[in-house]
Parts: sequence; structure tokens; C-alpha cells
Amino acid sequence: MPIKEKLINAIHQSCSDSYYFSDNEAGLISAEYLLTVNAAKSIKELNTCFGSPYKIILEHSTFRFSTDCIPLFSKGSSKTKIPKSIMRNEDFDTTRSGKIDIAVYEGSTSLPSPSCAIEVKGFNPPKNKILDDLVRNLEYFSFKGRTGISKLPTAFFIALHSYKNTMSDKKEASNLKRVRKRYQSYFSKLIIPTDINCKLDVWTVRRGHVPDVNDPDVQQFGLDGTEDYHFIGVIVEFAR
Repeated sequence: MPIKEKLINAIHQSCSDSYYFSDNEAGLISAEYLLTVNAAKSIKELNTCFGSPYKIILEHSTFRFSTDCIPLFSKGSSKTKIPKSIMRNEDFDTTRSGKIDIAVYEGSTSLPSPSCAIEVKGFNPPKNKILDDLVRNLEYFSFKGRTGISKLPTAFFIALHSYKNTMSDKKEASNLKRVRKRYQSYFSKLIIPTDINCKLDVWTVRRGHVPDVNDPDVQQFGLDGTEDYHFIGVIVEFAR
């Protein structure tokens, strides 16, 4: 999916930006907004003109988005040849009402048509914050009104995790496995509808380089603290 590819690019770009902003290759991004803005800007690259094919909204209302997931009109039953049109008259919202980090709509449609919700976390988010976002992303698929069920196709969660003391490929692989198992354990706590697919992507965004012990600079100045870090990107995708 093009949007997912853009989210991967944004995660890599954010790690690069953190170096230029802090002059610390192993420094952690201290604010989620850097990743959020980069993700929105990366998705914007898919547009050929303003708002097409995607309308991108930062800090969008869960109430507005949830309601828009339900069709505004549907055709009801009728004894005449022309079916009667039914209009949505309900409002919807998630249990945890608030703001979606990034909401993406199909910009080419005349009526609001949500394309995906994206929740963003910076480095090393705690378990409860991750679960809060995953639960809310799943809720968008469950709404049902008089005009039909939610038509949302996709929802994403993105985050970064970091490890120190990663001086070998074996340790890198171990870190990746640990993060993957961690998220898989979270999935077991979720109620995922049978018609929703859950996909987890875990990969190395950046890793320090172990220096040559015979390097004269290393022998003279020692290590500089950027040799053993490991940044891991995570994307959880729910899709109908």
C-alpha cells in the first residue's frame, strides 16, 4: 500500500532528522510531532494536486472521523421501482474520544470518505499507550448505523523502539525478535474481528557501527557512544 511505504520512509527520515537537530547519532526523538509531521508530509508526496487523491488532517476529531466511517446515504427497501434513500442520522465516536494524530480521507470523493487513521508514538512507548491506540484503531471498523457498516479500509499504528549494547548481528536479531513478540502478546489482548487482517512489520531503521579496535582514532580517543545503539521501526496495520 502506498501510504504504508510512505510511513516507512517517514520513520527513516525522522531518525535522520533527530541526528541533525541534536548532533547525536544515537539520540532519541523526544517529541512525537517530528514523526507525525514527517509522516503527513511523506503521504502528501502521493498527491498530484491539492487534496487529491488524499486529504490529510493532523489532530483530527475521533468523533468526526468515526461518524464519517458510516455511509451518509443508503438505499432502503421500497415497494416502488425507485428505492427510497436513507440518510445517516446517528453520530459515532470511539470509547477514548479525542484527536487522531493523522487522518487521511479520499480527496476525490464528493462526500467525506475516510481512507485511514494513523496513530503515532515516538521512542519506546509504554504498553498502556500502545494498547490504547490499537484498541481505538480497531473501533473504527466496528461501527454500524442505519445506512450500513463502517467503510474504513485501513488503520495504522507506528512507533520506534531503541536498544543499547547492540554490538553484533546476533544481538540485533534478538532485539527484533523481542519487539515482535512484545506486540504479538498485545494482539492476544485485542478483540480483532474475523474480517479484519492484522499485519505487524518490525525492522531495523538504524544501527551503530562497531569500530575497528586497531583504528588509531579509537585507540587515541576511545569510543564516542554511537557504536552500540539500535533503532527499530514498528508498523501495525489493521485492514479490511
